[in-house]
Amino acid sequence: MEGGHHPIHLHLPQSLARPLGRWSPCRLRGHAQQTLLLRGSRFLSGGDYNCKHPTWGSRVATPRGRMLYRVINQNGYDTISPDNPTYWPTHPNRLPDVLDFFITSGLRGIHSLSQVLNDLSSDHSPVLLTTSLDPILELPPPILTPGYTDWNYFAQSLDSVIDLRVPLKTPEDLDEAVQEFTLAVQRTARTSSQPPTPKYNTQSINLPQHIRLLITHKRRARSKWQRTRYPSDRQHYEQLAHELRSELSSFRSDTYNSYIISLSTHDRSLWDSTKRLLRSHPTPSPLRHPDNSWARSDEDKAQLFANHLRSIFQPSPESDAIHSHQVQEYLDSPLPLTLPPSPFSPSEVTYAIQHLPRKKSPGYDLITGEILRHLPRRAILFLTYLYNAILRTTYFPLLWKFAHIKMIPKPNKLHTEPSAYRPISLLPIFSKLFEKLFLKRLVPIFESQNIIPSHQFGFRPFHSTIHQCLHIVDIISSSLEQKQYCGAAFLDVEQAFDRVWHPGLLYKLKKILPSTYYLILQSYLKDRYSVVCQKDKLSGYIRINASVPQGSVLGPLLYLIYTADIPTHPSTHMATFADDICILTSNPEPSLVSHNLQQHLNNLQKWCKKWRIVINQSKSIHITFSLRRGSCPPITFDNIPIPPASCVRYLGLYIDKRVTWNPHTRLKRIDLNRKLGLLRNLLHRRSKLSLVNKLTLYNMILKPTWTYGIELWGSARKSNIDRIQSFQSKSLRTILDAP
Repeated sequence: MEGGHHPIHLHLPQSLARPLGRWSPCRLRGHAQQTLLLRGSRFLSGGDYNCKHPTWGSRVATPRGRMLYRVINQNGYDTISPDNPTYWPTHPNRLPDVLDFFITSGLRGIHSLSQVLNDLSSDHSPVLLTTSLDPILELPPPILTPGYTDWNYFAQSLDSVIDLRVPLKTPEDLDEAVQEFTLAVQRTARTSSQPPTPKYNTQSINLPQHIRLLITHKRRARSKWQRTRYPSDRQHYEQLAHELRSELSSFRSDTYNSYIISLSTHDRSLWDSTKRLLRSHPTPSPLRHPDNSWARSDEDKAQLFANHLRSIFQPSPESDAIHSHQVQEYLDSPLPLTLPPSPFSPSEVTYAIQHLPRKKSPGYDLITGEILRHLPRRAILFLTYLYNAILRTTYFPLLWKFAHIKMIPKPNKLHTEPSAYRPISLLPIFSKLFEKLFLKRLVPIFESQNIIPSHQFGFRPFHSTIHQCLHIVDIISSSLEQKQYCGAAFLDVEQAFDRVWHPGLLYKLKKILPSTYYLILQSYLKDRYSVVCQKDKLSGYIRINASVPQGSVLGPLLYLIYTADIPTHPSTHMATFADDICILTSNPEPSLVSHNLQQHLNNLQKWCKKWRIVINQSKSIHITFSLRRGSCPPITFDNIPIPPASCVRYLGLYIDKRVTWNPHTRLKRIDLNRKLGLLRNLLHRRSKLSLVNKLTLYNMILKPTWTYGIELWGSARKSNIDRIQSFQSKSLRTILDAP
């Protein structure tokens, strides 16, 4: 490694280190190790190394990065790198990456924090390294009860501030009461909770006494050798250093084995450890603006996400103006008078609260299910008054329509575009509790009228993905037994839940529900807003003009109602699971198969045009299931051909055109090998994890991967079954340490 350095002498406590001010971009040849060794045993070297490796946060590993990584490993050096890219290329085909980081040696007792500063406009962002002898505490995420909470004091304090004589006759009264109640719960929760006790990781300094004594002897021997330069002193120093490395290695191994032995299912430590191993760790990636510039700061990223979502939460373009006018006319027509829904009782609210999940992420108000479980009787009564006021006034409070959106990266995507992220909405828990109660009033009405079609298996009790797959495979198998052609079209609905046309949904709800139910849902869908949260930064407000509320309880049911009148055809079979649409038909003549499919698709295209639903033809699939040669003629949707395929992935199963299950078992074996590799530290032969916990991990993580859909593919030929059988034998022999 060739490069120069300019030492900067700083007055540090106890002469901790001698930092290097600048490191020029290096050229790795054969001098990397010698160049770093010149800095001594204690140094801090930072700058632009022009080397990439995932160890210090880069996207990829380059030859220079691999060579520098080997040098760092061989000499026991450490790296300190920021979480965000430091290099911002101007070329549109290059991606930002981490090139600027620090290499340290002998500074393991020092706590550090590196941050990227986006103040300059250079292609390399400056990196700020903060060091301290004490742990550097970062601000925790906001939470109402961070430490020990005195729930008795919480209940007594909240009970004393609630006034049950608040008028709830108008929407304004309801909004004000919701705000005051939310603030009262927040204030009482904060005052009832103590600050958490900081937990420091002291593992690095809790060394056994004999190792501490050995470190002292080694340091004295090194100091003596540096003074005398006698070969005998150097030999003694190297002997002590080798003995220390051996003792530290044994200590780390024993410590890790003790940690593995302590894992248990009772305190969730086993599942926490497993989650860390199986969880994907995507490299933090910057976002690209439409003009190909980069969003560097969290504020820019939040606003870019918000602009993207603002364009998503819009109805699809209008293509039938006459129908849209008819829908609006019907919505403007007067409603008949009906009785409000039956009121909620305090016991009903209490029962719903006790069945709320405790550890779900809260909305913007930070109120969790754990807090609701400790509400006093007076608060339960007031909350019941609020919910009954919604039923009486048919007005849904504005504060419960506001959501925080977290952007989660999609797997196997290039995370430089906002479309490669999935929005997750966090709604107030009071809103979701009301939806859960109101859902019990809605479901009997829809069931009495048989609104949801029988071919829809999504979001319905006693219906699962396996049931729908069994339905489809049974149709395909029957046609194969009769030596017929079975054509199938698997359609992809583009942004199905995010582009639901609100007037169209209200039109269908008005035809089904009594007036008061309809007015409540109309208020529920109206005037909804969201903001994007990027770490601790917030974007501007996003007005939701379409979609069913994401993250809500009523959202899935509303989507099923919106698509309940999807057209069917007497010559085809329809199978839907939420927004997954499958159309099948069988016939001895392949031309008739495509003819029937095309007729159904033409009817479906008119329906989609009418209700502003968009089918993505490029992601849809046309497949012919048959044991005979040849395939069915191509089909189109809206005059655009649907791509043919020989295998389709549907609800977690891979179905090939002859239903041999060869692709399914092959791909499942690959997935099983990947998961077993991730869990190898816990399941290998020499692992100290107990046999009971090993079998628990196998039964809970590995086994469900291959048993899913075994009711269907379990009758495959022996060569396909052997793929899974060999994996099971191999993994169980490894777990049991059997020969």
